[in-house]
Amino acid sequence: MLELLFLLLPVAAAYGWFMGRNSVRSEERKEQQQFSKKYAAGLNLLLSDEPDKAVDLFVELLDVDSDTLETHWTLGTLFRRRGEVERAIKIHQNLINRSNITEYDRLNAMFELGKDYLSAGIYDRAEQMFSRLQNHKLFRTASRHYLLELFQATHDWDKAIKVALRLNRDDHIEAVVGQLYCELSLTEQSVSKQIKYCKKALKYDKRCVRASILLGQIYAGRDQLREAIHSYEYVLEQDKQFIRDVLQPLKACYMSLQDEAGYIEFLNRCVAANAGTSAVIELSEYLFENQGGDAAERFIRSAMEQHATMRGFHQLMDFHIRAADVGNARESLRMLQKMVAEHIKQRPSYACRQCGFSGQTLYWQCPSCKTWGSTKPIKGLDGE
Repeated sequence: MLELLFLLLPVAAAYGWFMGRNSVRSEERKEQQQFSKKYAAGLNLLLSDEPDKAVDLFVELLDVDSDTLETHWTLGTLFRRRGEVERAIKIHQNLINRSNITEYDRLNAMFELGKDYLSAGIYDRAEQMFSRLQNHKLFRTASRHYLLELFQATHDWDKAIKVALRLNRDDHIEAVVGQLYCELSLTEQSVSKQIKYCKKALKYDKRCVRASILLGQIYAGRDQLREAIHSYEYVLEQDKQFIRDVLQPLKACYMSLQDEAGYIEFLNRCVAANAGTSAVIELSEYLFENQGGDAAERFIRSAMEQHATMRGFHQLMDFHIRAADVGNARESLRMLQKMVAEHIKQRPSYACRQCGFSGQTLYWQCPSCKTWGSTKPIKGLDGE
């Protein structure tokens, strides 16, 4: 009897294998039929000109494995760039929840999900994702850059500064920190704190023109005119292209102190440093009032021979109009000057050195490329 049982064991095993195989084949056939139905449904959606629904269906059909993972990354990025952030979020959340992907791929899915949230304006969730990823060496720097972008978008300048200071201390980051301290200064009611943050901005970026201008405004508002003058004049050392933006407030300080000579001395320094047409025009007006039209005309003509600008030409015509006799010549000059003035009015005064965005307003952060400190006065014929 026992011998018979031992003889039947291989038969039983074979039967079990056969039945199990049939069962697996049956399941595979069911899955294949289900896959075929969904695939056919996807094709019908494509043919019915409903590609978005078709894509969603095909994504469901893709199992997450080493062969299809790249497809999921590509689709997630594509959806985010197209503004279909909900779909991108769905794909990346699905990847995070999978048990059959590597830890690196899971972290990468979290990183992409953080970018999805940031793009959608869901800042609290984006902050959670990037804050967690800071603890992982491979994602640390990139996550901090996105956190910096996030805190700037939410105007949380304190957090933005802390994150920026944890990034590599290259020149660009130092300049960004300077701008962030200027933003923080503008949020303060306390004058002492405003001054403190502007000085911190100059500590991290000694060429931060914005901090000097803000300090000049603060000191002038408190009638600390000599301190204001010092801050405004420091712009000549930082970046002479911005002299046009401090001349009028600087002049007001000097005039309040009845120190016209000090202002003229500074204008001469600006002209010697080739700091732009605005200083030339200011100095030519002084010469006109004190030495006459011929001296003013010779001065501005000499300056125009070195660096011709439309604004300089407009001023030169003004001197000619003042000297011209009443009549047709004077009216013709007025008409020509009006045309030049209209041209100047229509031309941008500032342009971003990073992306080329231009306009009449000085933005310390470019509205187009979001770069700090890249917008400067335009040079050349239409500028300074």
